[in-house]
Amino acid sequence: MVISEMKADGVEMEGVLELPLLYSIFGGMFVAVGVIIMMQGAIVGEKVTGTAAWVLSKPVSRGAFVVSKLIPNGIGSFVTAMLLPGVVAYFLIAQIAPEQYSFINFLGGIGILALFNTYWLTLTLMMGAFFNRRGPVIGIPLALILGQELITGFVFQYAPWLHYLIPYELIMPLGSDEYGSMVLTIISGASPSTWAPVFSAVILIVVFTTIGIWRFSREEF
Repeated sequence: MVISEMKADGVEMEGVLELPLLYSIFGGMFVAVGVIIMMQGAIVGEKVTGTAAWVLSKPVSRGAFVVSKLIPNGIGSFVTAMLLPGVVAYFLIAQIAPEQYSFINFLGGIGILALFNTYWLTLTLMMGAFFNRRGPVIGIPLALILGQELITGFVFQYAPWLHYLIPYELIMPLGSDEYGSMVLTIISGASPSTWAPVFSAVILIVVFTTIGIWRFSREEF
C-alpha cells in the first residue's frame, strides 16, 4: 500500500524520499566513522598507559573491563549522535511531509542506525583487544566501512550471502527492496523483503564482543 501510494505521487514523492535517505546515509556513515575514531583508544590507550594493568590489579574481571568500555560508549553515542539528532530530523522532515512518516516508524529507522553503528563500535573494540597500536585498530574498521560498496559489490557477484558480513544494506540500497536500505524501508512504513541484514548484524555484534572479551582475557600485563 505504501509503495503504490508513493509511486502514484511520482516525482514529488521521490523528492520527499530523498530526505530520509540523506538522513540514513549521514546518520549511518558519518556517525559510524565518528564511533570508530572514538573507540580506537578505548582499550589500546589504557593498555599503553598502563591504566588497564592497574585497574585489573584490583578485583575486576577482564570481561567487566571490556563491557565497561562497550556500554557507556554505546549508550552515549546512541543518545547524542543517533536518538537526539534523529528526533530533530523527524520533526524537520515532518514539516515538509507532515503525513508521510510516522514517528514510530522513524524510531524504528533510528533503531536500525543504532544497530549499524553498534556493529562498528564492537568491531573496533575487538580490534583494540588484539592490537597494542592505534593504527590497525582504527585502520581496519575504516578500510572496511569506506570500502563497503566495493567489497559488497564484488562479493555479491560470487557469494551473495557473504555481503551480510558487512551491514552495508542497513543504510544503503543494495537488495531488491523498493526503497533499498533497511532504514529507509522501515521509515517509509514498508516491510523489508528480508530481515537477514538485521539478524546478521546482531549475531556479529555478539561475536565481536565475545571474541574481544576472550582475547583481552588472554592479555598479559
